[in-house]
Amino acid sequence: MTATRIAIVFSLAAGIAGAAQAAVSGALGRRVGTVGAAGLGVVLAAVLVVALALALGRGGSILSAVHQPFWLWLGGLFGATVVLAIAYAPPRIGTFATVALLIAGQLAAGAAIDAFGVLGSPRIPVTLTRATGLVLVAAGAALTLKR
Repeated sequence: MTATRIAIVFSLAAGIAGAAQAAVSGALGRRVGTVGAAGLGVVLAAVLVVALALALGRGGSILSAVHQPFWLWLGGLFGATVVLAIAYAPPRIGTFATVALLIAGQLAAGAAIDAFGVLGSPRIPVTLTRATGLVLVAAGAALTLKR
């Protein structure tokens, strides 16, 4: 299997896992509170990823990351924001709406990041086709709030 196909399958699997994570984290958040649920999720994810890095013989890459520019560490902050949101939102607006809004936000931010080439990304213009897709996703996300 090519690296591209692996990336596609992995991305789809992550999307499925993300929706399931929102449902589970929302349920845990109802029981123990948003911060507790998010904290447990972040700790478990960190332990799993560190164990995987060590098992693959890449533990040194974690130490190397500490010596990179601080702005490259923002991924952890952004990840914590996602985890907090999916622990808070599903009990209030539903898993479907939470995931739809998360995806709409990701696509809007992705389009801006591509358009301006920020955060280390190459510049990729927002074409009319891409902008139309973004508007349709945003409209779909807004519709998920209707019950």
